[in-house]
Amino acid sequence: MVAYVDKNFSSACLVVLLFFVVSSYATFSTMVTKDEIHFICTQQDINSSLCFEVLKPNPEIARFDFSGLFKFLLNYQARNISDTLKQFKLSADYTRDKDSQYSVCIEEYENALENRDKALKYLAAKDYASVNTMVSATMTEMFTCTDDLSTMKPIPKLFITKSNVISDLSNIILVILKKIKIM
Repeated sequence: MVAYVDKNFSSACLVVLLFFVVSSYATFSTMVTKDEIHFICTQQDINSSLCFEVLKPNPEIARFDFSGLFKFLLNYQARNISDTLKQFKLSADYTRDKDSQYSVCIEEYENALENRDKALKYLAAKDYASVNTMVSATMTEMFTCTDDLSTMKPIPKLFITKSNVISDLSNIILVILKKIKIM
C-alpha cells in the first residue's frame, strides 16, 4: 500500500512540475499572431498603414514573440534613423567643426541612436519604465527636429516625412512594450 501511494505521489509531482515548466515556457515563447499584429496596428495614434507595411506577414515576423518583435522594430527604426542622419550630413556638407543648417536635427538623430542602445539594455534588464523613457525621448527628438525643419525656406518635406515615420515607429514600439509588460 505504501509503495502504491509513494509511486502515485511521485508521478503526480512529476506531472505538476512538467505543467509549470511547460506553461512558463509557453508564456515566454508565445509567438505574435496575425490577430495581435492587427490589434497593434489598429490602436489609437498608430499610423496603421505604416504598421501593417512593416509588420506584414513574413517568415521573419512569424517567429517573433513580443520581445523579439520589439527588438526587430527598434532595430528597424535605428536603420531609418541612421540612414536619415547620413542624408542630413550629406545635404549640409557637414563637418564636426562647422555648424550646418541641419545641426539641430543631426544632434537629435545622434541622440535617438543612443536611445536605441539604452532601450535594448533596459529591455534586457526588464526595466520597462526606462525603456518607455528612451522610446519616448526618440519621439521628442523627432518633434524637435521637425519643428526646426518647419522654419526653413524652402521646407525640407522629405526630412519632415522621415522624422514623422521614425516618430510613428516609436508609437508602434510603445504599444508592443505594453504587451511585453503584461506578460
